[in-house]
Amino acid sequence: MTKIWTKLGIAAAVALTAGSAIAQEMTKLRINRSPVGQFQGLIIAQQQGWFAERGIEIELAIGTSPDAAIAELISGQSQIAMTGAVPLVAAVANGAPVVAVINGQDDGDIPTHGLLVMGDSPVQAITDLKGKKIGLPGIASPQGHSVLKAIEAAGMKRDDVELVNLPFPGVNAAIESGAVDAGIPIGLFFDFGKAGGMRELTEYSDQVIKGVPAVFFAANKEWATENAEVLSKFVEAMEMAHDWANANPDAVRQIDVENTPLPPDYLMSRPYAGLQSKFNTELWNELNEGLAGYGFISRVPAIDEYVWSGAPRH
Repeated sequence: MTKIWTKLGIAAAVALTAGSAIAQEMTKLRINRSPVGQFQGLIIAQQQGWFAERGIEIELAIGTSPDAAIAELISGQSQIAMTGAVPLVAAVANGAPVVAVINGQDDGDIPTHGLLVMGDSPVQAITDLKGKKIGLPGIASPQGHSVLKAIEAAGMKRDDVELVNLPFPGVNAAIESGAVDAGIPIGLFFDFGKAGGMRELTEYSDQVIKGVPAVFFAANKEWATENAEVLSKFVEAMEMAHDWANANPDAVRQIDVENTPLPPDYLMSRPYAGLQSKFNTELWNELNEGLAGYGFISRVPAIDEYVWSGAPRH
C-alpha cells in the first residue's frame, strides 16, 4: 500500500510540475485595440479558447488613434496594436520599425466611414466647405487621402479647407458642437452618426479606394522577428476568429453591445461589413504611390518593409 501511495504521490507531483510548466509557457500580449470596431476577433478568439490553446494570454487596452497605436509599438508598451494603412506606411517611410501582421477590415462595399455634416447644416456639397474645418482621426490616413481627392475632384485646392486631427471618439462630438463643420467618423461612430441624423456628403465616398486595408493589427518589427512563433499562433487564432465572426454576424453585434457604449438596439440592427484576414498588397501599394503625391508619406516603401513575412496575403 505504501508503494501505491508513493507512486500516486510521484504522479501527482509530476502532474503539478507539468501544470506549472504549462502556466509558465503562457505568453502575455498587451494589445491596443480600436475603439470603433474590427476588434471583435480578439474577443471571439479569447472566448473560444483559441488563444489559450496556443499559449497566449491577452490584455486589451482601448486605443485613441492610429498614430498613438504605432507609438505604443515603438516604445514597447504594447506588443500588438490596431492601426491604419497610411499611418503605418508613413511611419515606416520615416524609419519606424513596425509591420502589419493580420488584417481586420478592408474598405469595401459596405462603407465604414464617410464625410458627415449635421442634418440641418447649410453645407449641401463639398464645395460649401471652402474655408471651413473638416475633422478626422488621423490626417495622414486613407480618410485624409479620400477627402483630398474629393476636394480636388470638386475643383478646389488642398488649402481651401482646414483638416483637423481628432481622436476616434471625438469626431461626432466635434461635428455636433460646431468645432468642425464636417467630419469623417470611422466604424461604429460613422454608423451612429448617420443613425443620429447626420447627413452624408457622397462626393467623399466616391473617392474611396475599395479593397485597401482599413483597420488591422501591427507589431514592432524587431519584436515580430524575435517572437515569430507566438505571432504566428496569434495570427492563426485570429484567422479562425474572423471566419467564425463572418459566419455569426449576430454574435459580432452582441460583442459590440458588450464592448461599446452605443445603443444596443442600433448595434443589433446595423449592417455587418465582415472581417478580413488577408492583405491586398497590390492595392495597398497603389494607394501608397498616390499618397506620396500628397506628401502624406516621404517615400513609397517596399511591401516587405511594412508587411510582416508571416502575414496572410491575397
